[in-house]
Amino acid sequence: MQSTTLVILAHPNMEKSIANKYISQLLEKENMVIRDLNQLYPDYKIDVKTEQEFLLNADTIIFQYPLFWYNVPSILKEWMDSVFTYGFAFGKGNYQLEGKKIIVSFTTGSSSKDYPEDVVEKIVFPFKGLAEYCKMKFVSAVYSHEMANYSDEAKEKSRTNAEIHAKKLIDLLK
Repeated sequence: MQSTTLVILAHPNMEKSIANKYISQLLEKENMVIRDLNQLYPDYKIDVKTEQEFLLNADTIIFQYPLFWYNVPSILKEWMDSVFTYGFAFGKGNYQLEGKKIIVSFTTGSSSKDYPEDVVEKIVFPFKGLAEYCKMKFVSAVYSHEMANYSDEAKEKSRTNAEIHAKKLIDLLK
């Protein structure tokens, strides 16, 4: 049986993104299933059953997003609150996602000095808690900095960083 990787992509302004757009394009070339939450649910009305089916059919789930004030974009938070429900993801002895792997993947516009290791640990802590609570396996966090698009030079650097970022994700899955 072939392993399936599901990418939960949450970027509220994908048309202006360089890094997250390029990362998702590279992951899609690797036959990963991409669920672009902002494209699917611009009204934030999550189709819970459909999203749960995608989770059930995946072995690994990658959460891909730009970091917003040390947190996930609001659509991703809404998605998690709606989809990881009692009786599906946890509770009643019903852990339907048990054993599935989670990888957190985020980008920042700031430099790495703004995100020392202890700060990154706090950023990924909720995902580690989710994995533990739902009997899933937290694999790793992959993150890249300086993904801004303020100048042509910054745009090119973002694209290069995005390519390196995607390669790290792909290598984690091997």
